[in-house]
Amino acid sequence: MNRTPIENQADLRIGVVEFIAPDEIKVQLDIEAPDGIAANAGIPREFPRINSYVIVPNEGGFIVCQVEWIAMEKSNFPKRTGMQDYGLIDLPFPIRKMKIAPLGILKTNSKGAFKFQRGVHSFPSIG
Repeated sequence: MNRTPIENQADLRIGVVEFIAPDEIKVQLDIEAPDGIAANAGIPREFPRINSYVIVPNEGGFIVCQVEWIAMEKSNFPKRTGMQDYGLIDLPFPIRKMKIAPLGILKTNSKGAFKFQRGVHSFPSIG
C-alpha cells in the first residue's frame, strides 16, 4: 500500500502557526506531537530541542527555521466534540509552545534536488 505525499506530510505535522513576525514565528504544538523522541521521520530523533531545525510548509517551498525556545502554558482541558465529561474537574491543562526563527527557504529544482535560499519573502498564514 503506497502512501501519497500529502499523507506523509500530514504525519510530520507537529503544530499550528499562531503568530508571525519578520524575525519570529510562534507555534502551538499538538497534543500528539512528540515529546522527547520523534519517530515519525523514519529514524528516531530527539524532538523538540533548542537550536534544532524545523520546516514550515509554504507556497514557495518550505521555510527552514531554528528553534529558539520551548515553553508550556496553562490552558483549559481541550473539549472533545460530541462528548460530555460531566464528572471531569476543570484542571489546568499544559499546552506546549515553540518560538522559531526563520532562516531561509528550501526549494526543489527541476531535477528534484533541494536548494536552500537565505531569507524569507513569503510567510505562512496562521492557523
